[in-house]
Parts: sequence; structure tokens; C-alpha cells
Amino acid sequence: MIKFKSRALINAVLIAALIAAAAACTVLFIFFRGQVAELSDKLAKSQAYSAKVESELDKLRESYDSLKDEYAKLEQTKAEEKNAKVVYLTFDDGPSENTVKILDILEQYNVKATFFIIGKEGGGAAEIYRRIISDGHAAGNHTYSHEYNEIYASEDRFWEEYRKNDETFFELTGRHLEIMRFPGGSNNTVSERYCRGIMKRLTKTAQQQDIIYFDWNVSSLDAVKERQDKNVIINSVLSGVKDKKTSIILMHDNKTKTTTVEALPTIIEELKRQGCIFKTLNKDTEPIQFLK
Repeated sequence: MIKFKSRALINAVLIAALIAAAAACTVLFIFFRGQVAELSDKLAKSQAYSAKVESELDKLRESYDSLKDEYAKLEQTKAEEKNAKVVYLTFDDGPSENTVKILDILEQYNVKATFFIIGKEGGGAAEIYRRIISDGHAAGNHTYSHEYNEIYASEDRFWEEYRKNDETFFELTGRHLEIMRFPGGSNNTVSERYCRGIMKRLTKTAQQQDIIYFDWNVSSLDAVKERQDKNVIINSVLSGVKDKKTSIILMHDNKTKTTTVEALPTIIEELKRQGCIFKTLNKDTEPIQFLK
């Protein structure tokens, strides 16, 4: 009887121990399952972060490769420009209907030019001025009236015309005319009829006031006649550019210069074929000046 009771007690203890062990295992299982779930969640977040970092790295590698290619292209362009001839197409005395035609041609060939404009407020001038700016061209001051007997009557009269032209252009476009070309060029002799020695004084004042003026080293000869022969214009420009590293080409866009418009496509095509680079004049451009 005692042995039976002892065995029963042992069995009861064993059962209690098993139950306790099972309970402990259950607790441990629940605990570790929670830990595993937490670790799995952390691992998933870590993998997602790693994937995000890798994606960002891929983008940075692509950006780096792109920048490297752009830099190589820029260096190539700089090398090409260093060895290429630079051409500045300039047009005086506009705007007119011919200015619009010239702007259309320049847009067609993706070429930029510089327009030395005179003062006009009607006849679509404002729209032409705004298009010159919006198309990426440069504009320069060519006095308001361009009437030699008025602009060269005195120094004061000239600078009045200069300021009036700039103010008019600013009112119509919101831009100032930062560069200038003297009508007839800085060494013109016509001005002597109206005021002796005026060009020396005007150029000196311009330099003192940091007003950059440009003459030219290639003439299209379109001003020699009211309507110059188209082929004369083409040949004059191409022969003038031929042996020059930098060319500032004088042309005109007033209403009589229809043959200048006709000659322009051939001039651009041939200069492009020769590898010339077209640029616009600005205050930082090395000026060509007849009289300094």
C-alpha cells in the first residue's frame, strides 16, 4: 500500500513537472515566437532600407555617369571652340519687316545674332523687340533717330538720342541696351560735317562711362547700294571671314535690304559647313573698334 502511494506520488510529481515543463515551454515558445517576429520585422525593414539605399546608389551612379559624359562633351566643345572660327552676325538700323524675316531664318538654322536697333515705337516694333530677346538674340543701341545731322550735331545731342533709345527699348521690353554701335562706325567722317572732332570726344566719353561700342571687321557691302546684289553680299561676307579667327559681320535689316535677307541662308549654311561658331555680342566680348 505504501509502495502504491509512493508510486502515485511520484507519478503525480512527474505529471506536475511535465505540466510545468509544458507550460514553461509554451511560455518560452510564445516569447521566442514574439522575438522571432520582431527580428523578422526588423530584418524586413533592414532589407527594405538596404534596397532603398541601393536604389539611391544606382541613381547616384547614373547621375555620376551622366555628369561624366556631360563634362566630356563640355571639354570637347571647349576644345572645338578654341580651334574654331567665331562669327558674330550683326544687323543695323532695324526693326522692319525684314527683321522678322531674318529672325525666321535665324530660328530655322538655330543661329543667334546681334541687332543694333534704332528707336521705333509703332508698326509692330515692340513685338519685334520682344522676339529678339525671347529668341535669345542680343540687342544694341544705334541711337534713336539715326539721323546724322541730328545725332552728330553735338555731344549732348548724341547722348540724348542714346538715352532716348535705351529708355524706349526698356519701356517696351523691360531690358536695357547694354552695348552700342555708332551710326557709320566710330571712325565715320560724315559727322565732321556737323561737328568737327566729335567722334574722338564721343568715343572717349563712352570709354569713361564704360559704354562698350562695337565696329566690325567684315562688311557685307549691303549698305553701298540701296539694294545690293545678293551674290555680292554672299561673296563679301565669305571672303571677309575666310582668314579671320573672329569676325564681326556688318549687315542691315532696314526695310530696303531685301537682298540681305535673300543672301542670309547661303551665308549661314556655308559658315556652318566651315565649322564656324555663331555668338552674340555682349559687354564681355572683346570689341573691335576703329577709333579708341
